[in-house]
Amino acid sequence: MVKDSSSGLSSALAGGADTIVARATPAGRGGLAIIRVSGPEVRRIAARICPALDVDRGWRAALVELRGRDGSVVDRGVVIPYPAPRSYTGEDMLELTVHGSPWVVREVVDGFLAAGARPAEPGEFTRRALANGKVDLVQAEAVNDLASAETAWQARLARVRASGALSREFAGLRDELAGLLAAVESALDFAEHEIEYRPEEVARRTAGCLDRVRGLLATAAASRRVRDGARVVITGPPNSGKSTLFNTLVGYERAIVSALPGTTRDLLEAELEIDGVRVVLQDTAGLGASDEPVEREGIRRAEGAAAAADVLLALWPADDRDDHSGSEAHAGDNRPVLRVRSKADLLDGRAVEDGWLAVSCRTGAGLDRLRGTLGGVVSAGLAELGGEAAIGERHRLALEKAAAELAAVDVMAPELAAEAIRGALDAARELLGEVVSDEVLDRIFATFCIGK
Repeated sequence: MVKDSSSGLSSALAGGADTIVARATPAGRGGLAIIRVSGPEVRRIAARICPALDVDRGWRAALVELRGRDGSVVDRGVVIPYPAPRSYTGEDMLELTVHGSPWVVREVVDGFLAAGARPAEPGEFTRRALANGKVDLVQAEAVNDLASAETAWQARLARVRASGALSREFAGLRDELAGLLAAVESALDFAEHEIEYRPEEVARRTAGCLDRVRGLLATAAASRRVRDGARVVITGPPNSGKSTLFNTLVGYERAIVSALPGTTRDLLEAELEIDGVRVVLQDTAGLGASDEPVEREGIRRAEGAAAAADVLLALWPADDRDDHSGSEAHAGDNRPVLRVRSKADLLDGRAVEDGWLAVSCRTGAGLDRLRGTLGGVVSAGLAELGGEAAIGERHRLALEKAAAELAAVDVMAPELAAEAIRGALDAARELLGEVVSDEVLDRIFATFCIGK
C-alpha cells in the first residue's frame, strides 16, 4: 500500500510543521501498547525521549530507555525509526512498543508533548500519508475500513481496497475519460489543422466508459450488504416459534417466549455473523387479523419490516396442516424467501413439503441446514466479486454523477459533449481524491481512530 517515494507535498492538509504523537492501540491496560510519532521534529524530539536511539539506522528495531516529561526513565521499549520519505506518512516517523500500563503510555506521550509534539487528530497519520502521495483516498478509506472490520467479508473487501485494486479501476476510468476529452477538445481547438471530429468514435468510447461505470456501480449492493449487514426478517403467524428461532440463531434469550399469542408486538433485532457476512436478524409480531390496537400496530410494523428485508424467513409450524405455498407473496417479487416448518418434532413422521426447511429448536434438528442455506443466500453475489473490490457509499455517489454526465453526452454537439465528459472526468478524479474539498476530507477522517 505504501508507495516508494513521496510526492513532496507539504500543506495544511499534511499538518504543516507540526510533529504529532498518539497511542495507536486501544486505551486501557494491556500487555503492550504502540505509540506513533510523525513530523519534521522527530529527530530532535527522539534525542530527548530516547537518546540511545540511532534514528539514522532506519527500519531497525532497538530496545532503548524512554524518558518522560522530567527526563526520568519511564520504561524500556522497542522503537523503530522510519526516516522520510520511506515511512507510512512520508515524514520522519517513530513507532514505539511499550508496556501497556496506562501510566507508562501516558508518561511517554506526555514526554513527547513536552518536547514539542502535539496530540494527533483522528486519522491524521493517514491524512498525512494521503497528502504526501503514499496512498490515495480510496486506500486511505480502506485503512479505516480494515481497522473497524467486524466480519470476514468486511476485512476481505477492505484488504482488496487497501491493496490498490479499486484505485486501479478508478484510475483506468479516469485515464479513459481524459483521453476521450482530449480527443474531443483537440478536434474543436484544431479544426483548422484538419483534425476531424468523429461522432461515431466519440459515441463508441463514451459507451465504453459508461459500461465501465455501470459495472462498478453494480458492486454497490454487495458493498452495502457487507457494510450494513443483510437484513433477515422472521415472519409467520402467532405462536409459530418465531421468537424461539430468533433466540436460537442469536444464541441467547433476546426475545420473550410464551405460549400466549401476541407476545411479540414490536420489532426485535440482533446482529450475528453467518458465513463471514454480518446479519441483522429481526423478530416480528405474528401476522394475522386482530382487533387490539397495539397488536395491529405490531402487525403493521412486521409487514413493513418484511417489505424492507433482504431475506425473509417465512415460518409456519409443522402442526399447521394448511397449504402456505403462497405465504411469501408479501415479501416482494425479487426478495429471497426461505420457507421454514418450525416445531419439526411434531411432524410425526410426515415428510416436509418440497421447498420447505424443517427445523426443531427443541431437538436442534434442521438448524445446521437452515444456517447453511441462510449463509448461501446472504452471501449470494459476494462470491462473484472474487478479487474485485466493491465500491463504498462515497464512490457510489461519484460514479452516479459520472454516469449521469456520460448518459447526457450528445455526440452531435461536440462543445456540449466535451462539457459532459469533463464533468464525468471530475467525478472520476474525485474518487481518487485528486479533487476533493477539505470539508469532505474532514468528514472522512473524523471517522478514524486517533493514532491511525
